[in-house]
Amino acid sequence: METVITRDSDVIRDYLAAMDARERSLSPFARLVANIKLARLRRELANTSIETTDDDLAALRREIDERTSRSLLRRLQARPLGARLSVFLLIVLGQQLALLLVFFAAWLFVNFAPVDRRWNPALPNEQPAFLYVFLFFFFFATPMLALLTLFGGRFFRSWRLTAPATALLVMIAAAAAFATVPSAQLGKVFKSLEQVLNPALRTSSTDQLIKKRVLGGVESYRQWIEANPLLKDAKLRSDYESYLRAGPGRWITSRLDSQSDAAWIASMDVMEEYLDQRQDEDGFREWLKYYFDRNRIYSESRIDQEISSLTGGANEQMLGIWQVEPYLRERDERLYRAHLGTVSRRMKNVALTGLGAFTLIFLIAYLAKPALSAMKRRKAPPPRMDMEDAPMTIDSPSRDDSFPERRDIKTMPFFDAPFEILSRVHKSFIRIAVFASVFVFLFWIAVYASAMSSPPATQSQLALMRSYIFFLSDDGEVEPSRAAPQNLGTDATDPQTRLAAMEERVDEGEYQHRKKLEAQDETIASQISDISQLKSFSMQFQQTTSTLPTQLAELSSRASAAEARVGEVIGQVGGVKQKADALEGQIASKIGQVETRAARASDQVGKIEEQASLLATRTEALEKELDRRARQIEARTEELGERTAALNEREDRIARFQRIAFRAILSGITSDVDELDRRSQSASSRVEIQRQADALAQRINAMIKELGEINTDQAKQFIEQLDGLKKRLDEILVRAK
Repeated sequence: METVITRDSDVIRDYLAAMDARERSLSPFARLVANIKLARLRRELANTSIETTDDDLAALRREIDERTSRSLLRRLQARPLGARLSVFLLIVLGQQLALLLVFFAAWLFVNFAPVDRRWNPALPNEQPAFLYVFLFFFFFATPMLALLTLFGGRFFRSWRLTAPATALLVMIAAAAAFATVPSAQLGKVFKSLEQVLNPALRTSSTDQLIKKRVLGGVESYRQWIEANPLLKDAKLRSDYESYLRAGPGRWITSRLDSQSDAAWIASMDVMEEYLDQRQDEDGFREWLKYYFDRNRIYSESRIDQEISSLTGGANEQMLGIWQVEPYLRERDERLYRAHLGTVSRRMKNVALTGLGAFTLIFLIAYLAKPALSAMKRRKAPPPRMDMEDAPMTIDSPSRDDSFPERRDIKTMPFFDAPFEILSRVHKSFIRIAVFASVFVFLFWIAVYASAMSSPPATQSQLALMRSYIFFLSDDGEVEPSRAAPQNLGTDATDPQTRLAAMEERVDEGEYQHRKKLEAQDETIASQISDISQLKSFSMQFQQTTSTLPTQLAELSSRASAAEARVGEVIGQVGGVKQKADALEGQIASKIGQVETRAARASDQVGKIEEQASLLATRTEALEKELDRRARQIEARTEELGERTAALNEREDRIARFQRIAFRAILSGITSDVDELDRRSQSASSRVEIQRQADALAQRINAMIKELGEINTDQAKQFIEQLDGLKKRLDEILVRAK
């Protein structure tokens, strides 16, 4: 009788041994299943009685408790909610980890693989094969992980079911990945498969416009650019792009839908119309004049001549393409972004459809399993109970008390109570796995459906991949370092960048200050000219008024002469009385005329005196006005002196900041050279030393080039120090070889 009592507990211990074997496996699914099933077995033993002693049952419970309490994770998985949460996290985090590995491989390619010459320089250096691998794992990982969880570490043992299911999932994921690519491009697969899979390998918009408008093609345009090195200057291109986008470029963007990237397909025709109508011909000349004058590229006498030479008829077609190059690059970027946006939207649509189908499949399979088991029991012969019978498995169940670990149990009980308990344990795990997987599907459906309302604007394949990975954030990802130079952003924390921005502001302030000084000089010159004219006019008035006393004296002498003449005539009257009577009337009239003329002369003298008084008043007012303007000019001159002193002080501060920045950079390069010298003397890798030496040489050459453009005594000193470091690098390279 004792043998009958202890046989049930032996079955449970064989089951525990099978669970221990799963715990020792490398599969996380097997360990999870073992812990969940042990927790469920503990609850079944607490609620169901088996044929054994109380001490033996208590010992079994202690063994199960010891296994489920070894760690915090095991205690969490032993709870019903913790078990469901563990299955959920295992599937979700497993899918995210697979996508992260693909993303990391793509990131390594972008940052370290050489750029293909056929690659559009306006777009990042990317390989579309990584996107297709990412799409495959995006559609394959979630259902595959759910399948692995459902079989719980017996994936290969149940190959009759798992192999067809895996093959079906692979085909579905591959078909979904290729269905995500825009169908319009797949229609061209027979023309150029490589360009269909990778839009970045198409001819750039700049080359397309050159081929349409330039007779010699791209090579002729490049030769023209080489013949005009000023147009290759990065500062000129950057300033012109800012001017274009803030001003005349709005004529182009106003004819396009700024919210839609796909609308830029028609932008080529708009840009050709812009060039044909010469929308900004005069404005561009004025901007060039401002740029040349501000940066003192040419003297004022040569600016108009150089602008006429650059914008002449011979350069019209070439210069027009150069003017719209910023929008041609933007067109490439927007069309690539539209392509990636279409891929992202189709990813979500296909994922929503697939996850909905998998949800229905899991639920139907779970609900239909009892009916299928009942049908099989009716057709199958009754099982034999001897020890030689082959154990039944879940792969080919013929009884309600079947479970996958039955083949690992060596002891056969006299009654079915232990097998029924273990079967309920397995069914409980199946229920947890199915509904947790369904919850995962519903979770992703909710996530992708919410993301459909506001799809992210993806600039590259890495950005597209990153938007589907929870581990990464937009702020933490650095864009590819091998992107086109015109697309690279500047780091606001870089001392050189801040110094360049500060120099730009100082140059602009100096230019504006210089223009204001020139305008004030012109104003002062005009005022001095006005003052000179006023002084000349005043002297003329003074000369005019100085002749008035002489004229009055002449009038008085003439009147005295007239009176003497009259007296003489009267004296003669006595002698010639006969003639006097005849001439009396004439003399009287003559005297009246003389008196009238004398009266008029007196009136004129009065008027002249009034005019002289008025002129004296006006002259006094002009002198006061001249004094006031002279004081204003002195005040402005003092203010200009103060502003000039402030500007000089500001320039001194900028020079100090520049010295500090250059010394810090020089110190960093010197320390790198010293470290490389030390490593070259040790047993380090010569290839690594040469690679680091080449990188340092590139940095030193870039610094020498930038310092050469500054052209100051201090810059020349830094150039000499950098040349010394460059010579040390050459010695290190020789020693490394």
